[in-house]
Amino acid sequence: MSGYYAANPHYAPDDFSEDHERYERCQAEAGRWFNDLTGPQLARYHERMFVIRAYKGAPRWDFEAKKAHAEFAAATKDAARVSDMVLRDLLLTGEVSEATSYAFDECLTRQTMAEVA
Repeated sequence: MSGYYAANPHYAPDDFSEDHERYERCQAEAGRWFNDLTGPQLARYHERMFVIRAYKGAPRWDFEAKKAHAEFAAATKDAARVSDMVLRDLLLTGEVSEATSYAFDECLTRQTMAEVA
């Protein structure tokens, strides 16, 4: 306290660093769940990007890269939905719900069956 009046804590800026840190941790965990579900799709995406690497800078590269991105997004739509469920659960309750865990197992089973077929 340097002056006659003490600093008013009412005017101190709000500190949201703990909230931001918690949100980042929840996002990282949801990302891990997403990565667990999208291993084969990610490998396919990287393979396609490696093949078209020779065309970098050409219009064909743009076309093929957009196709690869669209295919990856379409193939991982269910995994993204599960990842969003994980993030919501962690932010609301701090733990993953049984319904989200079931959705994860269902998505993984669907992907396995699609690979076999």
